[in-house]
Amino acid sequence: MRASLLLIAVLAGTMLPGQTVENEKPYKVGGSVSPPRIISKVDPEYTPEALKARLEGRVLLQLVVTRDGDSSDVHVLRPLGLGLDEKAIQAVQLWRFKPGEKSGKPVPVEVALEVNFRLPH
Repeated sequence: MRASLLLIAVLAGTMLPGQTVENEKPYKVGGSVSPPRIISKVDPEYTPEALKARLEGRVLLQLVVTRDGDSSDVHVLRPLGLGLDEKAIQAVQLWRFKPGEKSGKPVPVEVALEVNFRLPH
């Protein structure tokens, strides 16, 4: 069983004047904002139901990579089913990222990640 991911999009809002770090909204990549990068990851597991059904495919997740390199606000944009959506979320919550940066300083960035599920052949 092999699962992999592809960072496919970077989305988000912008920081408003006067916002503090605690309520800082995520940034968009572009201009002086760089995208986050994965530095360590845990492969998601297959569920018994998905194995039995021989289900392969992709789960599209949206999340915020925090200024500390953690994931937060993870939710499914495009499900796969049979418990694989939840397995993808569980795995991504354990990943570590090099945070995105704005003008050289870490900032939260909203990203969309595609987690691929492939059965062994």
